Amino acid sequence: MASQAGPPNGPNEPPHDPAQDPRNQPPQPGYGTPPMPQGQQLPGDGPGFWSPQQPPPWTGQPPQQPYQLPPYPQQPPPYPQQQPPYGQQPYPQQSPYGQPPYGQQPYGSVPYNMRPPEPRQVPAPPGTPFHQLARNVRHKWWRPLLGTLMLAAIAFVLTAGLFVVWTIVHGAITGDVPESQGDNLFPNDLENLASTLVMLGILTPVVAFTAWLIQRRPPWSVASVLNRIRWKWLLLACLPGLGYLALSYLLGTLVELVFPTADPVQTDDGAWVGFAAFIGPALLILLLVPFQSAAEEFVFRGWLVQTIGAYAPRSDARNAVTRVLWRVLRTPWPALVVSSALFVSAHGYTGWAMADIFLFAMTVGWLTVRTGGIEAAIALHALNNLLAFMLPAATGQLDGWADQGGAPWTLLLTDIPCLAFFAVSVVWLAKRRRVATVSQ
Repeated sequence: MASQAGPPNGPNEPPHDPAQDPRNQPPQPGYGTPPMPQGQQLPGDGPGFWSPQQPPPWTGQPPQQPYQLPPYPQQPPPYPQQQPPYGQQPYPQQSPYGQPPYGQQPYGSVPYNMRPPEPRQVPAPPGTPFHQLARNVRHKWWRPLLGTLMLAAIAFVLTAGLFVVWTIVHGAITGDVPESQGDNLFPNDLENLASTLVMLGILTPVVAFTAWLIQRRPPWSVASVLNRIRWKWLLLACLPGLGYLALSYLLGTLVELVFPTADPVQTDDGAWVGFAAFIGPALLILLLVPFQSAAEEFVFRGWLVQTIGAYAPRSDARNAVTRVLWRVLRTPWPALVVSSALFVSAHGYTGWAMADIFLFAMTVGWLTVRTGGIEAAIALHALNNLLAFMLPAATGQLDGWADQGGAPWTLLLTDIPCLAFFAVSVVWLAKRRRVATVSQ
């Protein structure tokens, strides 16, 4: 049998030794690779066999990676090699003893001087109704009380300062020093009305500033559950307000015809003063009355309602007393009753007029909670006051704009269905417009 190592030798050739055939030699190390130690060969190498790591030379395939000694074992780095993103704290080094190096914080903690600052204002949790918007994570029992005292103090200081400035400007223009006469601060009726409306209008930013500073919540959370004034909803709520005024006039005329002797109020209707005498007071009223009405709503339906509603205990209270308080104060009715009574006391009405004002305050307060904001209350209050000031201005009776006395019982009788119409219309519009009623 012929040998498998190669062809037979020729007549002048030496005997063929398969072990000396270069094709059966192990692959030579590449450039930069240490030579193979003596007496060592790759597995599978030997006479008559091709190395599994070196292809045959006649195939034309490129050789594989040359044989290399295994690398020396390396120790893992003492800290991660990956760099943190720009602006973040670098990864802390790990100590081989299990404890952080001296002067460093434990892994995963942030040093106190490198912690992000706490937010200045914290909104109420999602799903919070309007009368409890002041009960955020920063709520403490003393915050509503301190905020109320601060609100009264700032309002007093600003009102007094505004009166002094107004008096100085009045003296500089007219040359005389005005003297207060009863409820009138200035002798001119129009100037007296303007100064009073401005002094009341500045309460709106004071309420927002107090909520932001003392209660650590968004300043306009006093307005709605969305922490802002919803202007579109406020303008839309004016439509039911106009319907309220029209219905009030029609029912008032009808009741006066049915009960002509029902404790009438003697008033002088006056006469039309003319367009030239009416345009100035009308523009002043249109400009200032909405701010005055909004300021009163921010104080009574905004601040006071949320201040009382903030004292409702948590629902998971285990004490029997706190559970009873939670059942009572979780509803808006205690806050509505107290704020409405204070609203009546802030006016000079008597008799049936006090009952009518209390009913008005309760209705707009309930709508405030039901619609999640004071926009509907501002709309009705502003429209009602515009009419109450425009009629005396048109008849030349602005001297009696501050007179708030009694009223016949027929006023309350006619106002009940008008307020019911306004409440039903506003609730219907709120459902159609999907107005937010709780915090988002």
